Amino acid sequence: MLKVKNLKKKYNNKTVLDIDYLGFQESKIYAIVGPNGSGKTTLLNILNLLVKPDKGQIFFRDQEIINNSNSKILEIRRKMTLVDQDPFLFQSTVYSNVAYGLKVRSLSSIVQQNRIKNALEMVGLPGFENRKVDQLSGGEAQRVVIARALVIEPEILFLDEPTASIDQKNIAKVEKIIAKIRRELRTTVIFTTHDLSQAYRLADEVISLLDGKMIKQVQENLLWGEIVKEEDGLKRFKTIGNVKFAIVSEKIGPAYVSIDPTDIILSYEPFQSSARNSFLGKIVKIIEQNNLVKLEIDIGIPLVVIITRESFQDMNFNLGSKVYLTFKASAVKLY
Repeated sequence: MLKVKNLKKKYNNKTVLDIDYLGFQESKIYAIVGPNGSGKTTLLNILNLLVKPDKGQIFFRDQEIINNSNSKILEIRRKMTLVDQDPFLFQSTVYSNVAYGLKVRSLSSIVQQNRIKNALEMVGLPGFENRKVDQLSGGEAQRVVIARALVIEPEILFLDEPTASIDQKNIAKVEKIIAKIRRELRTTVIFTTHDLSQAYRLADEVISLLDGKMIKQVQENLLWGEIVKEEDGLKRFKTIGNVKFAIVSEKIGPAYVSIDPTDIILSYEPFQSSARNSFLGKIVKIIEQNNLVKLEIDIGIPLVVIITRESFQDMNFNLGSKVYLTFKASAVKLY
């Protein structure tokens, strides 16, 4: 239903987006992931027709958009809506906020009442119509903003980091709402996130960006830093957090690297092997995913490690456990 071809966007003579082809099907959920500066928000704004690309084409239901008349572009834009990362709420009631898009469209008061009631039920806030926005928690405010987007019945809902500013309890609620929107309304949902586990939990397809380009595999432990040659003649990758990894590379200078979370070995004592990278860290997060367990371990920077549930139980890991991480220089992949 929505696709782009040969898309390019520059800011200050720097290319921030360069995508040959990307398509979105109806009634599916898509997650766009990548580090800061990878082009996620720029892509979202271009898809929502808020920002015009420097080159390329955008098609909605096989109709080319950019070179169309302003009235046609507005007609298509009204079939989409975007929830920003830091959305604005008017200092009034929930009803007034959710009704805003309907008033702009000059819909009758009866239609407005029915749509607002349904939208608030969809986000788990029935009966909140007369609540003042300054009486809402952060999670409730985020759900009001989503209701305001849903009330205009968009064919495509864009969400920019929808859970970035709310607590874990409300993150779970928003994730359930996103799944419910697709399931019950058949709305196409396209959202950005820094949380890869969230992307995999919710999305039918995960789109990974790096320096404005799509990369085939979604990378955990994607790090920005510098490859340096040290006095011993060996090359190491130095992260922004000043942690150094042994690396196999011909390159010197700024680079992205990634470490496959399944290539990292965990142990309570230093692991005896030929691997040149070994760090003592502390487990700060544990996420169970079917038969696997995802651990976030702080070694001065956070690294993700994935192990089997059986290994997790055998080693009796807990939050706060101190463990050694060991991986080979060849496990550090260069981009």
